[in-house]
Amino acid sequence: MPIVRDHPRLAVFFFVYYASLLVYGALAGEAQTAFYALFLAIAATIVTLVYARVRLSTVALWGLALWGLGHMVGGLVQIGGDVIYEHSLGHGQLRFDKVVHFFGFGFATLAAFEILCLTIATEAPRRSTAIAAFFIGLGIGAINETVEFLITLLPGDSNVGGFSNTGWDLVANTLGAATFALIATRRAAPLTRAHGGPDVPVR
Repeated sequence: MPIVRDHPRLAVFFFVYYASLLVYGALAGEAQTAFYALFLAIAATIVTLVYARVRLSTVALWGLALWGLGHMVGGLVQIGGDVIYEHSLGHGQLRFDKVVHFFGFGFATLAAFEILCLTIATEAPRRSTAIAAFFIGLGIGAINETVEFLITLLPGDSNVGGFSNTGWDLVANTLGAATFALIATRRAAPLTRAHGGPDVPVR
């Protein structure tokens, strides 16, 4: 696979933490282990297929990989009887999962920006492309919240939280997408098409 060939350290990093945390979750009896196994496998497959067509930057790829790590650690590892996602970082709704949402959907927005720049928006101004990527990031966040809602309908404790948690997740998603959309407009390095195609400058 091109992504494994071009980024072997990234591939090893992902497979090591993916397998290790699945084993940990299974041994700990975490009910969400199967969900994380499926969710991360689908996400990794999507990134792999996208990379075969559009060479995402190293920053975007590592950001997405770290997002997966944060997601699995937060949902499977327990401290004091609660998964890390349930722990506050100091006050109220400022919890670990909100940080993961902020950076995760931020990097998803950055990846969307790079994909747009090399596909349907090669001639578009950077600012317009970043705005479009921002809304794509919000859409991915909405899909995530939809999946989490459906999980709450299943038997057992999902660790997802209630309506307030969903609302604050959406706030974190929005702030992350907006922040990284702004960062995307400041990036000067050109991106490269897959299959040895020419560099496409982004205005």
